Amino acid sequence: MNVQKLVVALPVALLFAGTGQVQAGPTIEEAFALACVTDKWDVKEPEKGHKLVDYAGRCIDVPDDKSEALTSEDCVGKYEYMPDGSWKGSGTCTRNLKGGDHITDTWEEGSHLKVNVYKTTGGTGKYQGATGGGTYTMDSITDTLGGGRLKGKISLP
Repeated sequence: MNVQKLVVALPVALLFAGTGQVQAGPTIEEAFALACVTDKWDVKEPEKGHKLVDYAGRCIDVPDDKSEALTSEDCVGKYEYMPDGSWKGSGTCTRNLKGGDHITDTWEEGSHLKVNVYKTTGGTGKYQGATGGGTYTMDSITDTLGGGRLKGKISLP
């Protein structure tokens, strides 16, 4: 191909390549109550006052919109408690939706945060490539039971 043909062909190719528009999918507002059980709370104390915890638990998500289905979550994470009383925790949850799709979230808690935060990092089916996030609360009721609320958004690709 000579230079003259390239000068004509390149702008035409760029014109066609640039006409594709990226269209974001719908955004889903989510708000629900959380009812959770702790299945594993394995504490190690490498030094006095410094505790490391391996966590695993399950939750039921009860949507504010009664037309939406209940979902379950399987969560794992790690917590660290420091001698000065500060603490932090982080992990992942997989939401199990009716019909078999899943949504994957990461979460973060700690004394350094004003609110607990989560980020949606993907999923399966229509949630593959989903993003989003929000905030949540969680209050311990007993050593193994907790309850709270979640509010956020999921953006579908």
